[in-house]
Amino acid sequence: MNILIAIDNSPHSEVAVDAVSTRIWPQGSNIKVFCAVERREPVFAVMSKDEANQFHNRALEAARQFTEATAATLQEKFPECTVTSEAIFGDSKELILAQAGKWPANLIVVGSHGRHGLPRIFLGSVSQTILLHANCATLIARYQRAHENVPEFDKNILVTVDDSVHSRKALDWVMNMPWPKEAQFTLLTALPPLVDKFSDGIDSLHANKFSTMRIELEEAARAFLSESAASLQEKVGTSQVKTMLEEGDPAELILAIATNWPAGLIVMGSRSRGHMTRLFMGSVSQEVVLQAPCPVEVIK
Repeated sequence: MNILIAIDNSPHSEVAVDAVSTRIWPQGSNIKVFCAVERREPVFAVMSKDEANQFHNRALEAARQFTEATAATLQEKFPECTVTSEAIFGDSKELILAQAGKWPANLIVVGSHGRHGLPRIFLGSVSQTILLHANCATLIARYQRAHENVPEFDKNILVTVDDSVHSRKALDWVMNMPWPKEAQFTLLTALPPLVDKFSDGIDSLHANKFSTMRIELEEAARAFLSESAASLQEKVGTSQVKTMLEEGDPAELILAIATNWPAGLIVMGSRSRGHMTRLFMGSVSQEVVLQAPCPVEVIK
């Protein structure tokens, strides 16, 4: 397994390193600590060209030392893995995606600034760009303030499932990953709200048909949820897997359960959507990443 950790010597990237160091990874995995050093053009306004180049070179050397030190720490933590590091000049978003594509990476790990509102829409962030455009799984790490003083919450793993290709890939990802013996899993299926009130006589003509379809949908969801739980139980144990079938907005349900349980990790699949749809309408995975109280692993 190839794991690319993008860092920049800031608090949010420290969380990304922590998220990797506290997990169990497949033996023989390759971990790469990567830092993109962006050139600060305004420096030229107050420095000569030579001074500015020296400034940038010092920044690059500091980044190399930092990534090497981080890689050494992870190598000590995971002696069965191969850990390397690299720091180069360039745009963070472009270089992370390029590195992940040519390696290729199976998982990109980045920290989240937690931007919201208009700055998020028009300025974006490294984590949002990676989430939208990476061709592999992405782990968005963030501080877990909602879970302070909650013992063992980081062993609680919430997995969203439904009978779709992207959801099945997320479940397969969980099935193929190593987990600590004390890990607890909740498999969640969210059904859209039931419409049981009809505003006029024409709508009421379809009430019985709608109710029948709804019952069939619930039965299919329960069957898939049970099947998924049975598969995971074979791997981790019967007592460590529970299921939830809930009705409501998927993102709201995921966030509420993750907060109240509390979850230490959310694993979910992601549908591929067009750029304009993703920008203005978002997706369940985007909303969960933006508001989750814990790291979120999005499987493409």
